[in-house]
Amino acid sequence: MFKKIKYFLLFILIAGGIAFGYFVSLDSNFKVTRSRKMQVPDNLVFQQISDLKNWDKWSPLKEKDSTLVFEFSDSTNKEGDYLRFTDTEGKRQKVTNLTLAQDSLIEQTMASNDVVQDFTWQIKPIGNGEINVTWTVEGELPLWQRIYANQMEDMIGPTLTRGLELLDKSVHKDMEKHETHIQKVSTLSSTFYLYKSTSCKIDSLGKKMDKLLPEVLLYAINKHLPMNGKPFTIYNKWDKANRSVIFSSCIPTKEKVIVNDADILTGETPGGAYLKVYFQGDYKFLRDGWDKAYKHIEQNDSLILDTTRESFEVYAKGHTKSLNPADWVTEIYVPVLEIASPKQNIQ
Repeated sequence: MFKKIKYFLLFILIAGGIAFGYFVSLDSNFKVTRSRKMQVPDNLVFQQISDLKNWDKWSPLKEKDSTLVFEFSDSTNKEGDYLRFTDTEGKRQKVTNLTLAQDSLIEQTMASNDVVQDFTWQIKPIGNGEINVTWTVEGELPLWQRIYANQMEDMIGPTLTRGLELLDKSVHKDMEKHETHIQKVSTLSSTFYLYKSTSCKIDSLGKKMDKLLPEVLLYAINKHLPMNGKPFTIYNKWDKANRSVIFSSCIPTKEKVIVNDADILTGETPGGAYLKVYFQGDYKFLRDGWDKAYKHIEQNDSLILDTTRESFEVYAKGHTKSLNPADWVTEIYVPVLEIASPKQNIQ
């Protein structure tokens, strides 16, 4: 009986030694990489990843488990900042910013009690407003998990792919945020300006404006004419029935300028009362601001649209200040006549 126990224990010892030797011989390191092309500004992607509070919006971990709760350090967008959470297995995890190289490289680590994973994000412009975002996860597995090293590609890869997809959608969603605020009726003085006019279909308005305004601006720069305010667009005629528009791209000047160019003209805006509307967001949503401006006038008994003067929009903050269209600010001015509200009959 004693011999049987001795042989059994010897067998266990040998088997354990073989198993230990097998696990020791396995490669403990793993590295998984996924990439995605995105039609978004590189700095916006950088902000989504480096500012850890944004992970609430796109992390694939949150999609897998909606009950997951992230806890953040006091600040969330600097080196050394972190987020913590408890995963589905009950393990505490901590993601920490290590290196933040503006708009191009982010290095992070996700650590639990037994595994440390290094995250590397590379953001590279590839032309035509497109970027390539690469997410790499690598680390070293503990001894008894080394058997999974060769399976990490299949285990982690789909999560990285989904994470990049959610990141792309989150950035686009942020870029499409817009809002309109009716402000007040303001009395404006007249302003001299240089301009160039054209007509086009409403659907082509954005592209036409992108081409026309720089031409007027370049003329002013070449002639050393200082701007007296922000660029603006005058809508000379809006033909909704035929889906066409005539507009002028304008640069304000301090005084009337004599021009010798057949394409560039000079004008002066008429002073008077204008309803001012604040719009923040991408220009493609500007119609929302205009619709609310006209609706406000229609519903206000003390205001009448003045059809003898032209409406215009001023570009208070554009792409030179921020690449995120959600940050762009446009001021809409619609000419109005103010009238006294009719007095109510007193019974």
